[in-house]
Amino acid sequence: MNWTVVFEAPAQAEIAEAFAWYEEKSYGLGGDYLRVIAAAAEQLARNPEAFAPTRGRFRRILLRRFPYALHFELLTGHRVSVLACLHHRRSPARWPGP
Repeated sequence: MNWTVVFEAPAQAEIAEAFAWYEEKSYGLGGDYLRVIAAAAEQLARNPEAFAPTRGRFRRILLRRFPYALHFELLTGHRVSVLACLHHRRSPARWPGP
């Protein structure tokens, strides 16, 4: 059974910000970034439980090729809530959770 992946507003804003930054650096790179996000979302839809909890009930999936991770939690009804898309160099204090 597939899970439903929902990107919350803060995660959407962070993805849009990173997309704009990559597009500014090299035309088309932002599109590559979005394709990597889509591939990660597909992985989460198939099996989000494959990713171990990192902080309490929160988990993360590392993105390929880009130094970002999607931080998410599992909700009832086979839903995956993506809360943040954070660069690896950002402080872990910004990660979801306590």
